[in-house]
Amino acid sequence: MSAVAQVIPARTARARAPCRAERARRRPGVVFRAAKSPSNSQADDTSTSKKSTPPDDVSSSRRPKVAIVGAGWGGFGAAKALCESGCEVILLDGIPDPTGVTPTTTPSGKPFEYGTRGFWKDYPNIEQTLRELGVAERDVFSKFTPSSFFGPDGLEATAPVFSETGFPNLPSPFGQVFATFDNFKRLPLQDRASMAGLLLAMLDLNRDEETFEAYDRMTAHDLFIKFNLSKRLVDDFIRPTLLVGLFKPPEELSAAVTMELLYYYALAHQDSFDVRWISKGTVGSALIAPLATHLIDTYGLRVLGGCRVETVVMDEETGQAVGLKYLEFSGKTKKPKTVELADCDAVVLALGAKGMRGVVGGSPALAK
Repeated sequence: MSAVAQVIPARTARARAPCRAERARRRPGVVFRAAKSPSNSQADDTSTSKKSTPPDDVSSSRRPKVAIVGAGWGGFGAAKALCESGCEVILLDGIPDPTGVTPTTTPSGKPFEYGTRGFWKDYPNIEQTLRELGVAERDVFSKFTPSSFFGPDGLEATAPVFSETGFPNLPSPFGQVFATFDNFKRLPLQDRASMAGLLLAMLDLNRDEETFEAYDRMTAHDLFIKFNLSKRLVDDFIRPTLLVGLFKPPEELSAAVTMELLYYYALAHQDSFDVRWISKGTVGSALIAPLATHLIDTYGLRVLGGCRVETVVMDEETGQAVGLKYLEFSGKTKKPKTVELADCDAVVLALGAKGMRGVVGGSPALAK
């Protein structure tokens, strides 16, 4: 799931301040406390997060207060880092229960899940988080499975589980190309062979700064023509990869950016891209819920669901973010009400491009 995390600082936030502080003020909203078991998984209208009462001698101190907009991987990653740094954190999202405790469904009642469902081997951040939470990977993920690449006319190629094949770990960018060369199902040999020109360009990319800048001024479309890649290779294999990885066709992409994506996404470290899947439950229940429970119970994270942020409130004198205005949806028939979250020391926008445009577009002072 693509996400952009942007921090808008307000008054100087003591990000490394101690956790000992006065009890966080509670504001109205749909606040969820992630349950530890299915029998106690209902959402609450008030926060019941566990927090210790601070000693009297530190009651004058105040934790930096940070609002995070967006409860995807970027939002929860920011929440984890800020909670561990001693901040008071409020996480807002438009879905009813961002904690993963309550399953998300379509209007017709069918299960629906946001974001990625497959996980590459080289996801050390997720693996480390599971270890910290005491969750065994074998209880969450399936075994690694072969990968398939589809073009407009169907299956184009398959890639094996490299970590299980014993195929030599060749220097990039040759390893995966050679390992999958015989696995193309539809692409003729002569079209596959035309990839050699692209490999030479990728090796040349970082020769020096001037070379990189020259590739950066060139479009990927021009790059493919210059190095004689076949039209079928581009249309049936490379173009779909770019549309998935960078969301744009070769004609709209820098040649340098394209080669860096292909190097990382398709050609570097063969076994880094062995893929596995959630074996039990969903991404929400298997990964997000344990993390949300930990942050709520340990650090007092407040998670506000059903809240669509409309505006970042800015201080006119300092030009810094001091709060948010959002629409709170409490039911299908009730009209949403506007709520303001004030006295923030920082705002984090952990949103995709569409969500970012919406928030910035509704914040005239921020859009300047």
